[in-house]
Amino acid sequence: MLQLLAIVNNNLYIIISMKPLNLDNSPCSPISSNCVVWQGPDIACINLCNGDNVSEVVNKLATELCTIMETLKISNYDLTCFNLQACGPADFQALIQLLISKICELEGVTPDNAKATEDGCPDCVVSVAECFVTGTQTTMQLTNYVTLIGERICSIINDISLINTQIADILVRLTAIESTPEPTFTLPRFTLGCTIGALTGDQFIDAVIQEFVNNVWCPFYTATGTTAELTSAVGQKCIGDADTQLNTGTPFSANPLWVQNASYGTVADAINNLWIAVCDVFNYNTSSSGVTVADTNTVDLEITAGNELSAKVKDTGWVDLAGFEFYSGTATKPQVRRVGNVLHFRGYVFVPLDNGAGGIHGLTSFADYNSIGTCIPGTSGPGAVSISTGGVISFNAGSSVIPAAVTASPLDADYRMPYPAVLSRPIIVTGSDGTVLTAACRIGITSAGVLYIGSLRDQEEISGATGFIGGSHLRFITSNVRSGESIPNYINTATYIHNFPAAGVNNLVGETDFSGTDYTWPFSCDAGDSGNLGGFFATIEGLTAFLACDADIGEASCY
Repeated sequence: MLQLLAIVNNNLYIIISMKPLNLDNSPCSPISSNCVVWQGPDIACINLCNGDNVSEVVNKLATELCTIMETLKISNYDLTCFNLQACGPADFQALIQLLISKICELEGVTPDNAKATEDGCPDCVVSVAECFVTGTQTTMQLTNYVTLIGERICSIINDISLINTQIADILVRLTAIESTPEPTFTLPRFTLGCTIGALTGDQFIDAVIQEFVNNVWCPFYTATGTTAELTSAVGQKCIGDADTQLNTGTPFSANPLWVQNASYGTVADAINNLWIAVCDVFNYNTSSSGVTVADTNTVDLEITAGNELSAKVKDTGWVDLAGFEFYSGTATKPQVRRVGNVLHFRGYVFVPLDNGAGGIHGLTSFADYNSIGTCIPGTSGPGAVSISTGGVISFNAGSSVIPAAVTASPLDADYRMPYPAVLSRPIIVTGSDGTVLTAACRIGITSAGVLYIGSLRDQEEISGATGFIGGSHLRFITSNVRSGESIPNYINTATYIHNFPAAGVNNLVGETDFSGTDYTWPFSCDAGDSGNLGGFFATIEGLTAFLACDADIGEASCY
């Protein structure tokens, strides 16, 4: 049981009792005073505020009362200086009255002459208690001091009366609270408008939150990536408001569905603009205008209805060289093939033979020239060659041998085969017996497409000098034969070309011993001279040439 003292009618003897928390007040449930809130006004003098719980209110009131009671306790004051013979004052009121009486005695004031001596009453200066100190003023006139003490006591009495009233109100509120049943709480629930994980229908909110976080949000967050990753992905856009649409030719900003750069910033914005851009590309590729491609000089581009783009290097296939009209039958003409900007050559080129009647001996097979007893090139008629003063044989009468179907443009430079090239001329000596004439030459093609053979004599004519015709060691592989003279046998045991019978000066000896038969040359031929290279042939396999990158190389015929 908690007891409180209150001042009523200037006496401190009223006892306020409070019901203990463990009181059995069934059927009501006991409620702790900590749960009851003071809803009265703030009381600054005891530091009591609206909203404090009853435990704090009662504690502050009890503490303040205890302080007042301690202050008003008579035993706390030393009255020995009054030399009281009788019993001292019994209460604080009697103590104040005693002090007033003693002051009057010291001032010579009696009740009868109090008014008469009021102005002349002696008033001494006394020290005041700490609670009456103002600033640095620690003394007061005794009469003022006593008056102030009285006013303070009256104020305390009034405050205690107000506190008693408020405590009574608190007790009423506390009783009402203690009689109120303990509240119960029910978790809210609602009907789901869609499936959340495995939940449907009517569900408690805690179950919904748990299911959503664990089985919906967490997998979703894992699938989409973090917020930072999504923000980074959104920032990767490359199409701006002013970029032109392929299908319409207008800026993307003109599309009312396009999210402008000033508003762009979410994944939804990115998906929206992405679909608009993809649809624009799709519509452009499937529209009547389609995608156009431009061929280059070397690559043929083609796009099908299904927007499949293919690229093919232009290839003409093998085409017969111009200027070899004297070829026929099984005699296959030399050919050229352009792949991209590169020209490849193949086949055998024969220097045509003069037929002695202003024309050329035809070549129906590569063996046709073997039994013809002349070596004069054909310089007139279809397939004729031209011979320069220096000794260069040019096919197609000095014109380009490259057909227009391969290219109409010149080559980007002159090209030659490795030097020396060896020309051959098989000949029949007698019956079915024969041998081969040879010549060291240079084969090439000019930037104008002129295919030529440079004779050894032409090579010996050094630019800027006369040169020594016949002085080249290539003469050892270049035939120089005279009609009716014996044909040497270079593998006869008596022929000394690679060996000598004895030390000292030795001449090269060629024997003509062919099993007792003396073979002679059927005609004369100096294969070092271009005027004697009729009927000779060479392969142009490996000769390549190039066109300039911007050359007009014509259309390809195969791929």
